[in-house]
Amino acid sequence: MLKTKYILMIFILLIVLHAHYRRLKQAGSFSSYIRSMLWDPSYDRNRIKAYDYIRVLAVVFVIAAHVVQSDSEPAAGTSAFMALRIMAVLFLNCNLLFVMLSGALLLNQKEEPVSVFYRKRIFKVVIPMAVYYLFYLYMGLYQSGLTDPKNLLDACRRFLSGPSQWNPHFWLMYVILAFYLAAPFFKVMVQNMSDRLLLSFVVLTFFMNGALSWLPLLGIEFHFVTLLCGWESVFVFGYFWTRPFSSRYRKPFMILGAASFLITAAISCVLPDYTDAFLNKAPTMLFMSGAIFSWFTGMEEKLKKPGPTVRIISKYGFSILLIHWYILHHTAEEHLGLYASSWGILGGTAVTVAVTLVLSFLFAFVFDQTAVLCVNTLCSALSRGLGQLKRLRR
Repeated sequence: MLKTKYILMIFILLIVLHAHYRRLKQAGSFSSYIRSMLWDPSYDRNRIKAYDYIRVLAVVFVIAAHVVQSDSEPAAGTSAFMALRIMAVLFLNCNLLFVMLSGALLLNQKEEPVSVFYRKRIFKVVIPMAVYYLFYLYMGLYQSGLTDPKNLLDACRRFLSGPSQWNPHFWLMYVILAFYLAAPFFKVMVQNMSDRLLLSFVVLTFFMNGALSWLPLLGIEFHFVTLLCGWESVFVFGYFWTRPFSSRYRKPFMILGAASFLITAAISCVLPDYTDAFLNKAPTMLFMSGAIFSWFTGMEEKLKKPGPTVRIISKYGFSILLIHWYILHHTAEEHLGLYASSWGILGGTAVTVAVTLVLSFLFAFVFDQTAVLCVNTLCSALSRGLGQLKRLRR
């Protein structure tokens, strides 16, 4: 068993070295290759700067949300407890921002063959997600290692079944993955909508999400669940802000977003049992996320070209999102003793988020350039081989 493990490690190492060697030759120089691993050196002039800033903000928010939610030290009713509740309301915009960003990017693209679209997402999203999933299972479950065929079969079953107890935050990745499957068809739908029809669709989704969130407070179970009140509605909401006519609704959303934050924060502190009804896809949360998203897109012309830090986090944002749960709970909290209340709520939160973000990036950088690169290289070679075999049969 040990011999098999070492052979597998050598095999993986050879694949990784070969992949890096090929990329180095394409880059032309070692320094250019290092820069290409950290960020995209040829920053496209047509690239929307606001999206990079939104992605970085969402990454920071998702880490911060888990930091403040995992600290149970402050007693209920104390100022520290209320501070954590208020910050959680703000940081939980992360989920909607990620989904909206996916909608803005995917639904506003030019038409391409569905097979090409899916192939790109398999290598950019599905494979990294599967490899990180294996990491969580290896660290939490598979003591005998991944070379055991039973473990690999079990891992496949678990991956297809959804998030596990070791990576519950993967629920968002499965939601986004579902959008990737539906994106080519949603794109045809929304791009052929007039401005008026798209606005009507968005307004209707607000009412439907409001009914789903708030009618249960009145004892009415709302079972009329469709794409009008699912995460699909948030997906389309992101695309809404790519249309020029949406700029006229920016100021109203700013006002409603600020009011929604104050209302939700107050309810979270005074009536914590009712907080969930105002989070997730409730109109209050949609107003808040819409305000943040529209502010950045509205500032596109005034935003500076993202510097190295923003570009690095933007490039590795998905991987940071995948690994931060492990880094936060098993490194920052368990080994370093960092919590939101470590040095006062604001100081403790800032330090814990910063440490988790930096360590998550370092892990993601190494893991993406080794394990993920290895699997991507093997799958790419397999794809090319199948393509050549198909052409030979013709």
